[in-house]
Amino acid sequence: MKNLVSQMMSQQGSTIGKADSMWRFLADGNFTVSADVKAQAQKDIADDGYWGVEQTSDRIVDFAKALSGGDSEKADKMIEAFKKGFEQATKSWGKTLPDISQRTYDAVMKKLDSWKNGTESAASADTE
Repeated sequence: MKNLVSQMMSQQGSTIGKADSMWRFLADGNFTVSADVKAQAQKDIADDGYWGVEQTSDRIVDFAKALSGGDSEKADKMIEAFKKGFEQATKSWGKTLPDISQRTYDAVMKKLDSWKNGTESAASADTE
């Protein structure tokens, strides 16, 4: 779980580069991209985009549930793994992750807490 979260949060910020130096380069923002690349990135991180807050947080929560066998008694372990993965992604980025990553963190925590406490909405339970 920890590794998945670290990978997903890092890819959310940018889908290029794996090395720490690349993440720092990207985090500094001292680069330009073509209009096409910029448009695709904006589409990908939009509210309904693949790397948007909802879709990314849903994938993380779905993975946590799959790892736990759907056992909400294991939610605390999944929450701790998520937090550690997020910390690793932040460290790789070299500074505070972008706002979209922070909002994804909040969404994941809310969804994991709801799962843990058995307060998931009927709509989200129907989509699993």
